Amino acid sequence: MCAIFGIIGTYEEEKAIEAFDTLAHRGIDAKYIIAKDHCFLGVHRLAITNVTKTLTQIYDQDGLQILFNGEIYNYEVLAEELQLHKPSEIDVLYTAYRVWGDDFVTHLRGMFAIAIIEEAQVKLFRDPFGKKPIYYTLDEQRFIFASEMKAIHSLIPLTLNREIVTQYLSFQTPLSPKTFDKKIYQVDEGEMLTFALEGKRIARKKYYTPLRKTQVIENEEHAVEVLEKSLLESVALRLPKEVKFACLLSGGVDSSLISAIASLEQRVDTFSIGYEGYEKYDERPFAKVVAEHIKSNHHEVIFSKADFLQTIEEVVSSLDEPLADPAMLPLYYLMKKVHKEGFKVVLTGDGSDELFMGYRTYKEFYALEQASGLEFKGWLQNYFKSHFSMHKEWEWYKRIFEESTLFRSTAEIFTDLQQNRLLRMNVKDNRSLAALEPYKEEFEQYGRVSPMEWYSFVDLKVMLGNVFLRKLDRMSMAHSIEARSPFLDKEVVATAFSCTPDLRMMKPSKALVKNVARKYLPNEIVDRKKKGFNYPYMEWLQESGELEVIHRIQEKMNLFNESELEMYLEKGKQGMFKQHLFSLYMLCKWLEKVNRRS
Repeated sequence: MCAIFGIIGTYEEEKAIEAFDTLAHRGIDAKYIIAKDHCFLGVHRLAITNVTKTLTQIYDQDGLQILFNGEIYNYEVLAEELQLHKPSEIDVLYTAYRVWGDDFVTHLRGMFAIAIIEEAQVKLFRDPFGKKPIYYTLDEQRFIFASEMKAIHSLIPLTLNREIVTQYLSFQTPLSPKTFDKKIYQVDEGEMLTFALEGKRIARKKYYTPLRKTQVIENEEHAVEVLEKSLLESVALRLPKEVKFACLLSGGVDSSLISAIASLEQRVDTFSIGYEGYEKYDERPFAKVVAEHIKSNHHEVIFSKADFLQTIEEVVSSLDEPLADPAMLPLYYLMKKVHKEGFKVVLTGDGSDELFMGYRTYKEFYALEQASGLEFKGWLQNYFKSHFSMHKEWEWYKRIFEESTLFRSTAEIFTDLQQNRLLRMNVKDNRSLAALEPYKEEFEQYGRVSPMEWYSFVDLKVMLGNVFLRKLDRMSMAHSIEARSPFLDKEVVATAFSCTPDLRMMKPSKALVKNVARKYLPNEIVDRKKKGFNYPYMEWLQESGELEVIHRIQEKMNLFNESELEMYLEKGKQGMFKQHLFSLYMLCKWLEKVNRRS
């Protein structure tokens, strides 16, 4: 695990090193640099595999350079197949590339961002689900790539993309490949990007999709058997052999199951976070039940209002662009504590809800889809258009009656019409849907038609790939911790998308996962009602006066219509539109930081 950075073209070595060193938090154990004419390459290493070896992290041989950020969990299996004796991961990558060419990436089982420089070309590869980031930019003098945008911004100033604000307000973040900078892009998940020096051409190619059917699973018993087998293997592959690891344990069925499986062969450490005085948000009692059941060495962390306010400043300072998930703040604080205890790796339960239909809203949306068959929906369409409401249900019915795509990911916050009323710009209806068009095309290309499969697929792309995994990477790597998510293994994902929609939507919610979990966890954990992650972030923001930053940015940039903005702020005092307000707060907090630096 590490950070990678490269400049192909003209550069000043001192400035290149300064840019590279902005990524030092991602790899604190060693750094490696190659500086040649028209080529600067750098790697910061976080030693997790082959810890005692002094490795060459930049492979430079036969006119080929390889830089690698991530973990290849099956590298020893691939080494045996390629007849290599005790190689490092990067040795395996080199040989695999020589043997299989660009298709080498399809043999990998892990999380990664890989750069290969060969014969006047740069090739960037990103893992299938977007766990590890890689950004790039191109101008007349050079092509730059980096694990985080801050390294690129050390060399070129931010060119703010005001148009991307609508996408951020829709989905909590810009959707890959776009960013808040007009000149910087990110490589998409499951994508290979090629930059050719001659003609300075960029080509993008998808090498992975979860939609390709390898089998169809229709029987519940068989589905549970296959899922359990793939999960056991996935967790085993992700247990580090050379450094301390811990499991993040919320007390929900997903993180509890991962923790329980990890504890089968050894005693594990578990971490949970809670909020004193806010018991309705606190899940520590459930986490404690699981910890006692699996006999883990359990750590409880308390997140106070003071911790929250301090964490905001640290997170905003580290973010290259705004992210509207309030869960990132306690996660950042928890990772800080995990790091202080000496752990380098954590296991998480991310991915289960999206793959196995764990969100309550999935069933609500599917029930609503049935309204598309109403005989007199034309009249209802006209009625809804002339009777606007701020309630989300109004937007849902409008989409149904217009025969538009209803579900646009669990990440959706502001609808297009809400944005049109709030922003001082014209936001056309269905603008958010246009951003999802590449996903829609991919979904239809592979012959998928079930609404339930669309819900899962678009959330895998948006909620997971663009929001949760981005959050997880930034908050963990800020403290030099590698986060591993066993549910997001290619084999586990293939199992999910091989199951028929009816199997994945069986009652109770996440029935397949729960049927596996019954072998490893108490029934009180398996059967308890899902509790969405929450904590008193809005109460703390209001009490502390932090929301005043929205007024300061409004006065400086005039982004919003005043009356609509005040409506959100007033409704927020009544406990409404919390997520909407938090997204506005993070946007303005980030813009204030950017304005101070410019």
